[in-house]
Amino acid sequence: MFNLGSIMEQMQKEFDALQRRLQSTTYEGAARDGKIRAWANGLQLLVALELSPDLDKTGLTDDILKACNAALRQAREALNQELAQLTGGGIDFSSSENWL
Repeated sequence: MFNLGSIMEQMQKEFDALQRRLQSTTYEGAARDGKIRAWANGLQLLVALELSPDLDKTGLTDDILKACNAALRQAREALNQELAQLTGGGIDFSSSENWL
């Protein structure tokens, strides 16, 4: 017999496991030959930023944003892959903001 409650419960467990996995997985972005490095987790939150002490400060803001966006881009791509597996594909969450 078809049990929708059981299916929904299983999906919630899988979703919770996915959320924990995404929170604990990090992605790195870099700029200026690795002198600026940023890390984002799979939930697309910045978790760390590292600046080399010998870094030239000219144009620093733009390069920090480049490193952060590179890390976030990797996190978003991984998120889309994970969600496609969970949902069977066909849903693109790349533009969703606060879905978790």
